Amino acid sequence: MVSAVDIVTYIGIPLAVLGVLPTIYTCLKSFLTLREITKTLHRNGVVAITRSALLSGTVETEIPRRSIIPLDRGDPRYFGLRDRPSTLKGGSWTLFNWKEMVIGVKNYRLQYQDELLQPQAEIEFEALVTFLLDRGAVPSKEGWAHLRSAGLWTPAGTKLLLSPIAGEEVLSVATSDDSDGILSLVLCWSSKWDDRRSADSLPPYWTRVHPPKKGEDVLVALEEMEAPAQEEIKKEIDKKGAFLDDDSALSEILGARCAIHARISSNSIQEAYKIDDSKTKLPLVHLHSIHTSAESTAGFWFCCLATAFEASNGGLWSFSIPDDVIALSRRDTVPCGVMVLLDTLTDADVPTWRTPYDNQADNLEKHVKFLEQSRKILEENKLPPVQREAARQTRIANDAQDFHNDFRRRKIKEDQTREGELAEAMQSQKLPIAVVAEASTKWLIKKLGLEESTTQPSLVEQILYDMLLDAKFATRLATVLDLWKSWVASGGMSKTHYLAIKADQVMFSLASLVLAVIGSQVSEPVGGSNVVGDLQDCLQIWKKVRLG
Repeated sequence: MVSAVDIVTYIGIPLAVLGVLPTIYTCLKSFLTLREITKTLHRNGVVAITRSALLSGTVETEIPRRSIIPLDRGDPRYFGLRDRPSTLKGGSWTLFNWKEMVIGVKNYRLQYQDELLQPQAEIEFEALVTFLLDRGAVPSKEGWAHLRSAGLWTPAGTKLLLSPIAGEEVLSVATSDDSDGILSLVLCWSSKWDDRRSADSLPPYWTRVHPPKKGEDVLVALEEMEAPAQEEIKKEIDKKGAFLDDDSALSEILGARCAIHARISSNSIQEAYKIDDSKTKLPLVHLHSIHTSAESTAGFWFCCLATAFEASNGGLWSFSIPDDVIALSRRDTVPCGVMVLLDTLTDADVPTWRTPYDNQADNLEKHVKFLEQSRKILEENKLPPVQREAARQTRIANDAQDFHNDFRRRKIKEDQTREGELAEAMQSQKLPIAVVAEASTKWLIKKLGLEESTTQPSLVEQILYDMLLDAKFATRLATVLDLWKSWVASGGMSKTHYLAIKADQVMFSLASLVLAVIGSQVSEPVGGSNVVGDLQDCLQIWKKVRLG
């Protein structure tokens, strides 16, 4: 007969053992998971506090959340990669070296090893984009447009920055699992992309402007044409006790003609240095303000020109050329007749624009006067000597009066002809800005006595250089460009506009080069205004992002 002891021994004890097996399994699984998580964290270089709840089977992990900023550009590690980047989800930011600061702790409760995450790092959006552009990344026009319109609802995987070689993904939108309502991004990079940029390359938002070559200096040639500027130079040279032909003294007054580095932000030029003196800032008061008032548009036009000039090189993503300036640069705005009146083009170079002058009436009038004069002389010769002399004196007096009246009539007629010709010129067919710029280049070379080898790009770089150094030059050029905008906005060129550009035709010719560069370069995919505008708007919306 089975006793109670036997029941407990053969049935109760095995059941009790079976009851504790799940607990033992949970504890063992938790221990093994903790060990694997610890190894994974150590292998990825992640400092964390880990602990295991054996009975619940969960592993708690506390990982610091960090705020990062790029290293100083002079640091050797700036253009390098980290030796042991993290492979955990959320740790793509560890590909590069950063300045790091712990700003909090992120707690994770894990059941399995593959649930392990690394907290995304916080970084200023503009600093991140600037750093990646400095490494050679290229903005994606479609990606920034999508981010600007969709915001946090932008699909994960949308590419914002692309690799400089094959257009591969560099910076893209990530899932918002760990973003807490902040834009979340993921980073990719390959060491094979690092051979295109170095510490010697210009950083983003900077441009390098070279001085003009000997014989191609527009500003010097312009100063030689204008006496006031030469008088000032003579006064300064006299103060130094030098001769006018002393090249060293003249060079000292004009300043050393060396390359200049300038930084352009989203709304103005920030700073500029000569390449041989990186510690002394150039005085740029005349370029700092870019408001639309007549006194302060020089900085605005400088930023537009510099952005367009560097667009083909993928630089200066900070400033966005306004749509109205782009539209202005792409429109046909200069009448062909005006270019002829300015002696920049000839009638053979442009379509017919003026009514041919019919001089048959003038020839008939001259012939009638000649016959009348001959008749009077014949009649005089038939008179007695005394009466003949009186008639001759009367004829001479009448001829003098007729000559004076004819001169006044011719002057009035010439003025009327010029007015009519000017009216026809302003109503003539308009020329593309590229044609105007090409003709203006030839005119400038001839007018200023520049080298025949001078090209449009070299002249444009001279404009940038001289705008940096000469406030008067920058203001004059900006005035003509503002005038150009005004006649386009008012429906066409007027007599006032024509007289203004005729009075400063050199600046009008240089202004045509400015608009030609803007019109030709911003149409390139890498220099389009949309991507710059979208990028800057996104940087304004999201000051900080999560990178992981």
